[in-house]
Amino acid sequence: MMFGDVINVLFTSVVILWIVKTYKGKIDHRTKELIAIVIGLIIIGNLAGFLIVQSGSRWALTYTLSFVFVQWVILWSFARNF
Repeated sequence: MMFGDVINVLFTSVVILWIVKTYKGKIDHRTKELIAIVIGLIIIGNLAGFLIVQSGSRWALTYTLSFVFVQWVILWSFARNF
């Protein structure tokens, strides 16, 4: 795994944590647990995409692009709600 791959895996999680940390309001424990689950799923999805690309699957580009779209939707949702 290259350094760029690690950056790709952690980018969305870091942005979500930054949005939550700069939020001025109070966040309840259920929201914190949901954020932890979302971050975990994002990291697992990025790692799965990395493994699919490394295996040379013909679905690698489709999976990667669709997961990137999902990440941007998640980031947009967090940025809009916090």
